[in-house]
Amino acid sequence: KTAADFQYAHACFRNMPRKQHRHARGKAARHVVAVAAALTGATAFLLHLPAFAGGLSATVSGLRAGSSSGMATSSARSPAWGRSLTSSSRQALPDALLLASLDPTPAVVSIAFNVITFLPQYLWLLMVLAPDWSITRKVMAPLWPTILFAAVHLFIVFNVASTNSDNLSDFTELAKVFDPRVSLNLFGDFSPQAAMMNLMKSPGFVSEEWSHVLAWDLFVGRWIYLDGQRRGIFTSHSVLFCNLIGPPGLLLHAVTCLVTGKGLPQEEGLPEQ
Repeated sequence: KTAADFQYAHACFRNMPRKQHRHARGKAARHVVAVAAALTGATAFLLHLPAFAGGLSATVSGLRAGSSSGMATSSARSPAWGRSLTSSSRQALPDALLLASLDPTPAVVSIAFNVITFLPQYLWLLMVLAPDWSITRKVMAPLWPTILFAAVHLFIVFNVASTNSDNLSDFTELAKVFDPRVSLNLFGDFSPQAAMMNLMKSPGFVSEEWSHVLAWDLFVGRWIYLDGQRRGIFTSHSVLFCNLIGPPGLLLHAVTCLVTGKGLPQEEGLPEQ
């Protein structure tokens, strides 16, 4: 029966008009390319995930260990912490390195950090490995998954701000990052980078910024995925890069749209006044 079915299918294929013949071959080739790209992307994703998780865990452990050692040598942190430095050490450090809270975050913030780091990965796996699956479409079509993780970010921000005893110092550092005077000397004043480096030593700030990045990456990745579903564009590779390194994923999607002749996504215009 299998041989008979194959002969029947082969006969139907031979009797197709040439135009349909070429269309069938092109469609089959596109499916092969899509599957190969998805498998390649999945392999890269799975290979990077353990290293990413291990590196993240080591970073958080290092921040906490550094915080503990710093508190052991200086008894307890206070706004006068910077004054305990000797004049020579003060000269060796930029002003930016004398601020920002190094206190560890509450346990609920660490739990929320893990939630927003790992739970969205299941959504990324669906978009990368099974973009046309009905379950993926049902899960990603509504905005609520992205809103949920945005709420986790807000939860982290609220808890860090409410338990940080030195919010003023952190806001002072953040003001240095966005100092408008630097816009007049972009090629010579690098103090914003130094201030940002100092802020990244704060476990609370790292938790806020990391959840910020992950929530926005998911928002953009979902937008890329839905655009591909609406216009029939392969997006697994772009979504994967959006998850791994952010903006290059959006650039890759734009290139894919142009190469496939679909054109860049068209946004709805503003209503006329």
